[in-house]
Amino acid sequence: MFALVVPPYPVNVAVQTISPTKYCFQFENRIQAKEFTLFLTDIANFTAGYNAAIYLAYQPFTDWKYLGFINSNKPSIICKIPTETLDKNNNINNNNEINNGFNNNSNMNSIIPTEIIQIGISIETDLEIQSKPPIEQQQQQQQQQQQQQNTSSSTSINNFIKTEEFKQVAFKLCDNLVNYILSFSTSNNTVPSSSINKWYENFQKKLKNDQLDFLK
Repeated sequence: MFALVVPPYPVNVAVQTISPTKYCFQFENRIQAKEFTLFLTDIANFTAGYNAAIYLAYQPFTDWKYLGFINSNKPSIICKIPTETLDKNNNINNNNEINNGFNNNSNMNSIIPTEIIQIGISIETDLEIQSKPPIEQQQQQQQQQQQQQNTSSSTSINNFIKTEEFKQVAFKLCDNLVNYILSFSTSNNTVPSSSINKWYENFQKKLKNDQLDFLK
């Protein structure tokens, strides 16, 4: 019913039947293949409204990652092979159900080469398929969320820096004004009100001529 192609190896039709709704391929990924193709070999007899959900797991075959599906309308799929370093929390809702199905195959688990990959196939309804996004889509969503968080953090930091810079400029501006006015103080510690107007006029001239070094 199913066939697996892992380039450059030939077509593999040696699928293990674990139960009427669970099947499994196993292969050694010695060449570090990045993807595989899975397709139906008997499209006409595949029941409409059902799908072959595709999962992948590395040893010890407890963390099954949902990759996509095939059905009579979509008889083949090319799946990327996720690495072992993917987030272990992915597909946590699917693991118990899938483990109970695929891990009953003790003969397959007894073979332990360097890097073994199992491709699990579970017959599921359209509703079940719609309820779970493939791991690649989850990763994209995680990356988008991370980018949004980074952007938000960066914006907050920039706003904080701008606020701090504004405070420093305001402090220097006030300090310059006070020093300027005090320079006009009389013996009885009074200053003419015109000194404020003079300071403001000088400030406008400096601002126009870009001579605000005293604020740096």
